[in-house]
Amino acid sequence: MKRDPAAHPVRAAARGMTLVELMVGMAVGLFVVLVAIAIFISTRTLHSVGSASTRMSENARLAMDVLQTDLRNAAFVGCRPLLNDAPIVVLLAGDGGFLSTGPGLQGFRGTGGGFAPALTGPLAALPAASAPIPTSDVISVRVPTEMAGLGLVAAMPSTVAAPQVAASSPVNTLAMGDIVLIASCKASTMFQVTEANPAATGVLTHGLGGPFTPGNATDDLQQRFRTDATVYKMETRHYYVAPSAIRPGTNSLYRLVVPGTAAPVEMASGVDRLLVTYGVDGAATAGQQNVDHYVAADSVSAWDRVVSVRLQMLVATAKDGVARTSQSVDFAGSAVAFADRRLRSALTEVITVRNGAP
Repeated sequence: MKRDPAAHPVRAAARGMTLVELMVGMAVGLFVVLVAIAIFISTRTLHSVGSASTRMSENARLAMDVLQTDLRNAAFVGCRPLLNDAPIVVLLAGDGGFLSTGPGLQGFRGTGGGFAPALTGPLAALPAASAPIPTSDVISVRVPTEMAGLGLVAAMPSTVAAPQVAASSPVNTLAMGDIVLIASCKASTMFQVTEANPAATGVLTHGLGGPFTPGNATDDLQQRFRTDATVYKMETRHYYVAPSAIRPGTNSLYRLVVPGTAAPVEMASGVDRLLVTYGVDGAATAGQQNVDHYVAADSVSAWDRVVSVRLQMLVATAKDGVARTSQSVDFAGSAVAFADRRLRSALTEVITVRNGAP
C-alpha cells in the first residue's frame, strides 16, 4: 500500500538541510565575516595613519610659521632704510643671551657631539632635560615683541635724558629690565630700562649699574629723539630641538626668550631635527645683498651679510607603530635610519631676512 505524501504535510516540511548545504552556508558566512573584519582593520589603520600624518603636518606647519615670522623680523630697526647702519647699542656685551650685535641673527651648528661655535649664556646653562640635542642646529634672532610701539610724548632735551612715553597706557607693558629700541626714520638706539615701573610712569630711565643683565655701558643714547620716534620692546628668541616633556620618546622645537625668567617653551612637538644654513652675500659682491652661497653657522664670517636662511626640518608622528617597519629617511642629502616605526617627513623652506635684503 502506497503512502500519500499529501496526507503527511508536517513530515515533508520538517526535512532539514543536508551536510553539504550547511558547510557551504558556513563557508559563505565565514567569508563574509572575514571580509568585514579585514575592511574594519584596514579602515582603522588608514584612519590612524591619516590622523597621525595630519597631526605631524600641523606641527611642522606651526614650527615653520613661527620660525619664518621671527626670521623675517630679525634685526628690526624701525622705519629706517634697510641698508642703513645698524642701531646704536649702549648695552654691555653680556653673555650672548641677548643679541646686542647689529645683525640680530646668530646660529650654532650641531656637530653630533657639541655645537660650533660653542653655546654660551642661558643656552649653555639649560638643564639636560631641556638642553639642545647636538644632532640639530640652534638659531637665535632678535625681534620686537607683540607689544605695540609707543610714541614719545615729548622731545628729549639731551642725549642723556630719559625718553618719555604715555603713562598707564593699555599698550604699555614695559617693565624694569626690559630692553627697548627707540627709533625714528633717521636714527635708532637700543638700551635697557632701569626705571622701577615704566608702565605706570612712562619714564624710560637708562642708568648704569644695578642688577641688570646685560646692563647699560653708558647713559648717553647719542641721539636726541623727538616725538616722531617710537619705542619698541625687544627680545632675543633662541630656537632649538630637545627631548619633548609632553610626549616622552619624541623631540620638539623649543623657544627660549631673553630677557625673561620663564623656562624654555615647547613650541611644536614631533620635530626630530633642524638644519639651518645661511645665504651669504659674498666678498666679491659685498653690499649688493645677493646670495652667493649657503654655509653652516660656523662658516659665517659676518652675520650682517646674511641675506636669507634655509631651514631643513625632519618631523615625525607623535605616535609610534604607525609604519609597518622602521624607516630610513633622506634628510639633507644623506639617509637617516630610525629604530622606531614612526612616519617621518622632510621639509625645506627658504626665508629672506627682510631687514638684510635690498
